[in-house]
This record gives sequence, structure tokens and C-alpha cells, in this order.
Amino acid sequence: MTLSVVVDGHLVERHENLELNGVRYLLEPVPSDYQVINDLATTLATVIDVDDCGSEITADWIHKCIHHYKETDDVFQVPFLRGILFCGLQDGCSLSPDAHTFLTGLGMQWHRFLNGNQSNRPLPGPYVILRGALHEPFRLYADAHAAFFMATRSYLQTYPEKSQSAPCIQRILDLGASIVGKTKLCAFAQWEEPTEAIEYTSPWSARADGFQSSGGSSNGSGAAIAAYDWLDITIGSDSKTHLQLEAYYDLHYGMVALPCDPPLESFRRMDLSIAHQFSSVLWPIDYWNIIDPEQREMGGKFADEVASALQLPLQNFSLEEAWERQPPEDAGLQSLEEYMIKATQDMWYDDYHAFDDFQDKYWAKYQRAPYVTPPTRAAWNFSKTISKSDRDEAARKVQVFRS
Repeated sequence: MTLSVVVDGHLVERHENLELNGVRYLLEPVPSDYQVINDLATTLATVIDVDDCGSEITADWIHKCIHHYKETDDVFQVPFLRGILFCGLQDGCSLSPDAHTFLTGLGMQWHRFLNGNQSNRPLPGPYVILRGALHEPFRLYADAHAAFFMATRSYLQTYPEKSQSAPCIQRILDLGASIVGKTKLCAFAQWEEPTEAIEYTSPWSARADGFQSSGGSSNGSGAAIAAYDWLDITIGSDSKTHLQLEAYYDLHYGMVALPCDPPLESFRRMDLSIAHQFSSVLWPIDYWNIIDPEQREMGGKFADEVASALQLPLQNFSLEEAWERQPPEDAGLQSLEEYMIKATQDMWYDDYHAFDDFQDKYWAKYQRAPYVTPPTRAAWNFSKTISKSDRDEAARKVQVFRS
């Protein structure tokens, strides 16, 4: 069966799909140099990497391999073993009689050995062979919490479909990640509660009765990772601490990748072996003092456990107290809050003017202003009153604060 994807009346892509034992899959063609596949008609198949099996594939080895697929791959089903493509760098590798008997009992009808020297050898896992070409099956799930799709129709009406991914997304694709979809955002990254989401329904949080707010900005990412066990990770923006708030709203972990020198890539992967690079775990008093006492107590226990696991001291830290002890000369007698309050507001100038190109192009195309939801309209009405000089002064104060 063929699935046609249409956007604004234009055919964008045509996809094959498959239903197997009540599970639906979307099939994507996979580039391959393996001409040996071209004589095969439509069939299910599994690619098994035999680089580490030795000179013979035994029943014990293949049993462990298939067990691993069953435990870790939500796409895999036993019928994909109808055909097996053994792929690897081993010369003279063979299938033992006991392994052949075992696989036949699971439904294997044919198998082949593929030379693994080609540069684009297929990755291990289940496939569908259509018209002699490998197709990778992607399992389709129902989006019960409405976490996927876009945020504003006027933006879609202004800009064409992008032909390439953002560098940060392309990087994880190059590392082997599978992108399953585009999660929702609040319109123009403005915080919207479900009752304020006019053009598209807001994502629904999986907590409590399922009708709770999932936060703002990257709320689709927060709702999706909390609700769906078939996702390993979601990506969201972290402007104005939104990522942390979505983790709080949807009851999941949120990891913020902060720029630092040298880059702490291992730390972002929670590699505790680099704990010796740190001197302490910081507890930000100013932040936690405004949090509900019960939640603050839970956070304190977690911080204690982190410090214990890393074998580091837990150190209280207050920006307000540090500022009071040694204020910058530019601040005079002003407290941290007095010095920064207007600066944090005037930085919204950038948020508004980041969409100048969008507003200009929409007006040129439709001779009217684009529709934006009430939260965005309120934010823009405030932000457009901020002058460029006020914004520059705010940026200067931010640099003073950081130094």
C-alpha cells in the first residue's frame, strides 16, 4: 500500500506502509550496494551483523542475537526472520546445522551472506525488501497526547518546506539517531496554556488525569517523552528556563547543554567517570528559596544523593550574597535584583525582532498582519515598545553580571 503525503495541495513524498500482526510500519528505502538483493521480490528480512561470531554461526550465538532484538527493538517481530542477510567482514563464515534448524523453526525460509566491505552496509535489524530494494520499517504509534505537529498556520503559509536539517539535528542524525517526528511548540515560543492554544490543540501532559498543562515553549517535547515509552529522548529549546519547567510540569528528567570550555560531552551523557574534574555540587539558594518547601526538601535530598554518588561536597551558593559582598562598580549601591530587573525585561527586544522577517514577508504576501495567539500578541505588544538603545544597555548589564 502507498501512503501519499500532501502539504498545501502539493504531493511531497510517497511512502509504502506495512501492517504486520496489527502493528503498522512506514517503510523508507535504504541506499545499498548489495546487488545480490535485486533478484528478491517482496519479502521480510533481518540483517544480522556477524563481525564477532567467529568462523561459524552457532545456535547459541544466534539465539542471543535474536533475544537482544526482541528486548531492545520495538520494530522487530519474529516474522522478520523469514529471510536473513548475514552481513560482516568475516571470510568463510558459515551457518552451523543447529543454528539452521533453530532459525527454520522460527520461520526462516532463506538466508544469504553479504560481503561487508562496502561503505554503506545496512545496519543490523529488521527490513522489508520491495522490488529488490531494502526498506527500513519505522513503527507507527498513535499520538494519544497530541504532542506532534506545528504551532502556527501563518508561519507555515509564509515559508516553504526546509530542504535540510539544522546543524544540531544533523549531528545526531549522523551519529545514527532516528527522528520520528516534529513535536509541537507554543506559537513563537511564547508560553501558552491549553486554553490559550487556538490554532492547534496543546499537548496533553501524561500526569494525573491527562488534562494537565504540559508547560510552555517546547511543550510537545516534554509531553512526548513523559507519555511515550517508544521514545528515548526529545529535544527542546531552553530559552528562559523553559526546558527545566517542562521537566517539572511533565515529571521527567531535563538535561541542559550549557556552553563551556572544554566541552563536557561526557558529563552530558551522565558519565560519572569524569567526576574528578569537578570540585563540588552547587545548591543555588536564591532559586530554591522561592520553591514550595516540600519540593525544596525533595530537591535537597536529590542533590545530596548526586553529591554522594560523585563523592563531592554539596556547597550552598547565593548569587545575591556574592553580589552584596563584592558588587561591580557599575552597580553602585544597587542590589542584584535592582540592577538586573529592567535588563531582563528589555532583552525581550530580541524576542520580538527575531520575527521581523516573518512579519514583513507575511504582510508582503497577504497585505495583512499575521494572526498570532493572545499570549504572543501580549508579549509582542510589550516588546515592541523597547528601544534598541534600551536593549543594548540591557546586554551591557548582562555582560557585567556574567563577569
